[in-house]
Amino acid sequence: MTMHGELIDREQSPVDHDLNANALYASLDVMVQSQLERARGHHGLRPVAVGIGSAGPLTRNGEEVSPLNIAAWRKFPLRKRMEESTGLPVYADLDAKALALAEGWLGAAIGKDNFLAMVVSTGVGGGIVLNGQLLDGATGNAGHVGHIVVEPNGRRCACGSRGCLEAEASGPSILAITGRPPTEPTYEIMQRTGRLVGTAVASVCNLLDLDLVVVGGSVALGFGATFFNSAQEALAEHSTLSFSKGARITPARLGDRGPLIGAGAVAVRGIRRAHRRAS
Repeated sequence: MTMHGELIDREQSPVDHDLNANALYASLDVMVQSQLERARGHHGLRPVAVGIGSAGPLTRNGEEVSPLNIAAWRKFPLRKRMEESTGLPVYADLDAKALALAEGWLGAAIGKDNFLAMVVSTGVGGGIVLNGQLLDGATGNAGHVGHIVVEPNGRRCACGSRGCLEAEASGPSILAITGRPPTEPTYEIMQRTGRLVGTAVASVCNLLDLDLVVVGGSVALGFGATFFNSAQEALAEHSTLSFSKGARITPARLGDRGPLIGAGAVAVRGIRRAHRRAS
């Protein structure tokens, strides 16, 4: 990605859950090295940094990542390993916080100082922009909307709790509940997933005085209008305070480019912060 947010190349590698931590990193590194080579050779550009958007939890700047849906990585030193293998500065944040940066920069939240961005996919995450600033929280993990409880005494979540939004509305959870992959949903499961997401984000809008929720991820975008209409109905039903009434939920404008541009936006932010410190 260029410093202006133009996505010029992309590559993808599925996560092999049978690999150990180092083997999984090696498969990621092969892809990163391939992209660096294409940037220099095919596009004639000079890479200046690596940006990472990772599922969480993680420690600040991705010093250690422990994605709940990648069992092999627990306290994995992702940033250090990536710096060693690329020789470039590496900046990391949660994937949904990265999406919030991207959608606020080039997507559905342009010009908005207060909004929630969400990913509903293999996991469910969020990034909160409040008064123009992306919230980090005490450890960098602010925005974990996937762990708002929407079904008391519901399914056990990977985090250890029960009834979390992620345990009820993520792709793997939908498969476990229905026996059908999220690529083959029924109308009822699309509607239920949307209502659960709308119910969860209503709490966030009521708590933080937000009027916009931007949702991306393969499940949400794949379910389309049925999901978003149901989510909006639930959001309207539960956001009835004078300041949260009228809150709306909308698809991420950047589509499947959002996570990639988001990771790039994490790097752009990191570069600019480093320049400010240096000056």
